[in-house]
Amino acid sequence: MRIFPIFIPHLGCPFNCVYCDQLIITKSKIPSVQSISENVKKFCENNRLEEKEIAFFGGTFTKLSKEMQQAYFDAVNEHKNLMSGIRISTRPDSIDQEILDFCKNNNVRTIELGIQSFDDSVLITTKRGYISQTAVESCNVIKENNFTLGIQLMPGLPGFNSKSLKKTIETTIKLKPDFVRIYPTIVLKNTELENWFKAGKYSPLTLKESIVIVTEMISRFRAKKIKIIKVGLHSDIDKKNIIAGPYHQSFGELVRSEMLKVEILNNFKNKTLEISSSDISLFKGFNSKMLEEIKIEKKLMKIPIKINKNLKKDNFIFTNAQPDENW
Repeated sequence: MRIFPIFIPHLGCPFNCVYCDQLIITKSKIPSVQSISENVKKFCENNRLEEKEIAFFGGTFTKLSKEMQQAYFDAVNEHKNLMSGIRISTRPDSIDQEILDFCKNNNVRTIELGIQSFDDSVLITTKRGYISQTAVESCNVIKENNFTLGIQLMPGLPGFNSKSLKKTIETTIKLKPDFVRIYPTIVLKNTELENWFKAGKYSPLTLKESIVIVTEMISRFRAKKIKIIKVGLHSDIDKKNIIAGPYHQSFGELVRSEMLKVEILNNFKNKTLEISSSDISLFKGFNSKMLEEIKIEKKLMKIPIKINKNLKKDNFIFTNAQPDENW
């Protein structure tokens, strides 16, 4: 599936959440209807052989005026025969049956909800403007109407702790979304969260903490066949606007490395470790941190390694095979 993103920063948002500055996150200006139509046509013509969705991100789409929603839909649906459908992102408190009927009539297939947390104390502290039950009900009605459901989550928000993490994971699993995005909380310039951070009222997760937490979330979700489509903010965000928090341009790779390390440690044998050629960078990258942590945990000087071209990415086996190298 190819996604063509159209960013409408902060349009329709009824609240200023403490962590948010969409203009910084997206670096985008509000697009004109004409530019949307032209860019969608170009994208579709250049990707004719692939399934594709046109996605409206960055604002609360269903809180826009009906006239503006219709204008955006019409601009995209001019090229309806070249694409699979439309994807929108919105808030849990901006969904009802009338809205869903309108979306369905305009070729929307996928709805992403910016839920962030299923813990009411976190939602209240961050001024989200709704409670977790609202989010649960919105997820259910979206699925009942046969839309593809996506959920966006933000570990590390003010009020976040192990209890809120557990509730968010367990509620997400019960709701069975089709996919999840996970964005550890970053302190951005010109947000209320920046003021809290500078006043000592908020401490973001460390990079290590966020990697461990996101690894747990992904492991739990994948065990229930819930797809993870994005981890961490995109790498082209202007670093000057990041005040604090666990941002890393290769955050997804760091999480992959942590997940593979945990799996290896949980299944460790004193044999040759066969790994996929696709995973060499995980072992060798980041100053061989993953290898060093495995060796420290298992009190080893070296680990016998064999590259197995038949193994898929993120897979490994322990065998009696002759190693290619000792790392």
